[in-house]
Amino acid sequence: MSQLTVVAKILVKEEKRDFVLAELLKLIPITRAEKGCMNYDLHQDNENPNIFLFHENWESRELWQDRYGQ
Repeated sequence: MSQLTVVAKILVKEEKRDFVLAELLKLIPITRAEKGCMNYDLHQDNENPNIFLFHENWESRELWQDRYGQ
């Protein structure tokens, strides 16, 4: 099995930014506790605070998919 890296970019409406940020922050400890998760990091764009980026590394694609019951 080879390692899987996932990068997800999320663009939100300005009026929803605080809500979305709060919800995304809730995902971090839950996801990091998942079997196979090596890192799960949230970043917010310095120039456009309405853009969020997740950078994830998983031990394998199979373990990443397992979290969704696929």
